[in-house]
Amino acid sequence: MHARAGIIASSLIGLMALTGALAGCSGSANAGAPGTNGTNDKKELVFATPPGTDDPEEQSIMKDLATMVGEASGRQVKNLQPADYLGVVEAVRNNSVDVAILSQFSAALAYKTGSVDPLMVWPASKEPAAFCLAKKDSGITKPQNLKGRQIAFVDPGSTTGYFMPKALFKKAGLTDGTDYKSTFAGSHDSAVLALANGSVDVACTARQLYPTFVEKGILKESEITVFAKTDPIPVGISVVVRKDLDNDAREALKAKLPALMAGNEKVAKTMGLKGEPAMDPEFSVYEPLTNVAESIGVNLKDLR
Repeated sequence: MHARAGIIASSLIGLMALTGALAGCSGSANAGAPGTNGTNDKKELVFATPPGTDDPEEQSIMKDLATMVGEASGRQVKNLQPADYLGVVEAVRNNSVDVAILSQFSAALAYKTGSVDPLMVWPASKEPAAFCLAKKDSGITKPQNLKGRQIAFVDPGSTTGYFMPKALFKKAGLTDGTDYKSTFAGSHDSAVLALANGSVDVACTARQLYPTFVEKGILKESEITVFAKTDPIPVGISVVVRKDLDNDAREALKAKLPALMAGNEKVAKTMGLKGEPAMDPEFSVYEPLTNVAESIGVNLKDLR
C-alpha cells in the first residue's frame, strides 16, 4: 500500500519497483523482447492491463481481454497485470510489454512523454468519472468539509481514483497536504475498504465500480454518502503499443480488436466502451487531460 506526500516521488518509486519485478519474473516474455532476438516481429505478444480489484469476475475479464488480443493479432499472448497504473506505462516504454490497456490519464501522460504509441481510443462518456465517498455520520457533505481530513486515493496514475477527484478538490480551493492529507491505497477496493474500516475519512473511486462494492458488501449503502461527483473524462480508454511494434501486429489489432471488445458485454461495460474508437489518435485528443494533470502539480518531465 502506497502512502506518499507527492505524486512524483510515488510514481518514480512505483516505476522502479515494477521494472525490477518484470525483469525478475516475466521470463519468456522478456526472452522475445526487442534487442534480445534482433527482431521486433515477435511470435508472442505481452499484454498488460491496469490494476483493478481482486474480484474474480474482474480478473476473468482481464483474461478475456488477453484472449481477444491473441485472436486479433494471430499470436500467442502472455498477460501481465502490473501493480500500478504508471507501471504499465513503464513496462511498455522499456519493451517489457507490447500491448496495453491504459486508463485515460495514464495514456495521456505516456503520449505526452513519448513513452508509447496510442493505437486506438474510445469516445468519452457523459457520466461522472468518479464518486467521492464518506460515511454519513462524518459530517462531510461537500468538498469544503474536507479540511483536516484523510483521503484515500487509488494510485498516482489512476484517472478516476486520483486525477479527476484531485482536480475537483482543487477547483473547490483545497490543497493536498495543506487542507487535507492523502494516502495511495494501491487499488480501488483497498481505497473503499480503508473508508469502510475507518482508516480514512474519504475514498474516491470509479463511478461504475461503486455499485459493485455495494453488491459485494464491501460498502453498506445505508452508511455511505456520495458527497461529490467529478466531471466526465474528456476521452475514453486507450489501447497503446510499444513504439517499435511491427506494423502487421498494429494493423491486425486495429482491424479486429474493437469488434471483439465491443461484442463482449462484460468487457464493454467494465471498460466503458461507447461508440467506435478513433485509430492512431493525435495528441490533441489527450491534451485536455495533460492540462488537468499539470494543474494539480504533475511535472511531466519527471515522468520520462
